[in-house]
Amino acid sequence: MRGDVVISPVATEKSMFNTEKENKLTFIVNRKANRDEIKKAVEELYSVKVTSVRTMHTKAGKKAIVQLESSYSADEIAGRIGIF
Repeated sequence: MRGDVVISPVATEKSMFNTEKENKLTFIVNRKANRDEIKKAVEELYSVKVTSVRTMHTKAGKKAIVQLESSYSADEIAGRIGIF
């Protein structure tokens, strides 16, 4: 079920900046997923705590920018999932 919410990570220059400087990760997500579903999916998939989720619709699909708690490293998660 959680794999149906998060489709893929996003690796753009801006998303990399957010990962390195602001402890945020960016994902393409299911268009029907709401913020709570996205938060739960990211927490379960990557064993982290999420403090906020911003979403937007783009031509590529629905994009979610996820802010992690400061005790978790977005850089480490990005490396683990192959963004870096």
